[in-house]
Amino acid sequence: MKIKNFIIFLVVLSLGFSINHSQLLSNEKYITGEDGVIRMYVNVMGHVKNPGTHLVYDNIDFMTALSMAGGYLDGANLKKIKVYSEDGSKRQINLENILNSKNKINSSISSIIKLKPHDTIYIEQTTSSRLFVSSNLPALILSIINLAITLENIQD
Repeated sequence: MKIKNFIIFLVVLSLGFSINHSQLLSNEKYITGEDGVIRMYVNVMGHVKNPGTHLVYDNIDFMTALSMAGGYLDGANLKKIKVYSEDGSKRQINLENILNSKNKINSSISSIIKLKPHDTIYIEQTTSSRLFVSSNLPALILSIINLAITLENIQD
């Protein structure tokens, strides 16, 4: 009876390891889903709502990839967005100029920013945003002002 249970255990264990793990990340450049659509992984990091690795359609444009990550947050440095490629190359994009230009985004961004498999988009937070949002500096300044006003009222 123990041998039978052990064999059942081994069969169940081997089935567990042989399950199709197609949902896991892959080092493959392109992945074709059951629907026949070609997809690739793109990384979005930094000051965005949902950073991480996203499975996107092949030939996705930059703005769509950015929106899949939830978009950039207030205080994002849009002048120095970096796109790192798997081959080691790096591009810097001034999204603020593109958004403020008279030529609208669809054609200019798509032609300037072509995303490749495993590209990493990195959006930094501006220094001023980091100081005022991530630190206690505003609270400290208000405390000093409050203390000065209190001392002034006590002296009168």
